[in-house]
Amino acid sequence: MAGESTVQVLLIPSTPPTFAEYQLIHQTQERQRHPSPEATRPVTSDPWPQWLKGALVLAGSFGLSFASGGLAFMVLGVVMVSLGLLHQLWEYRRAFRQQQARPQPKSLEFSEAGLRLHYPLGTVFHAWGSLYYVREIGDWLLLYPDVEFCYYLNLKRLPEPLTAADVRALIQWRDMRAGKVIPGA
Repeated sequence: MAGESTVQVLLIPSTPPTFAEYQLIHQTQERQRHPSPEATRPVTSDPWPQWLKGALVLAGSFGLSFASGGLAFMVLGVVMVSLGLLHQLWEYRRAFRQQQARPQPKSLEFSEAGLRLHYPLGTVFHAWGSLYYVREIGDWLLLYPDVEFCYYLNLKRLPEPLTAADVRALIQWRDMRAGKVIPGA
């Protein structure tokens, strides 16, 4: 009939991220959450760049260690930096395992009303206004039902003929990269 409108529904298989993708997504979020200090520098801030101060401290510590014959001091610095990097990697692994331990949907269904998640034992529906946050990070769309958890959708692995623009148009939100909260329905 000419007077009927068709409701668009997109059924997309779930594509959970690998550990490397998960780490990249969350490192990107951290960089966006804490922008470079130069971008938001107040007028009265320190005129010396952070890298220059760090280089001066590093040069001074190397000079001090060579002058005192303290090779152990340099080795201790390398060990401390390595431990910090290993701790960061361990934290990402722990968070990734917690994410994977939660039940993962088999598919995601996007409609004008909201997001329906299909699990082996049933479905869960989230109206667009009930979602806490939606972000697009690289190739991934992150859908947060609450502060602590999100569903991942890889926009590059959508089934043919769907595109990322189709998903964005259906949720009616154009500025996802800015990280704005979806207005309540």
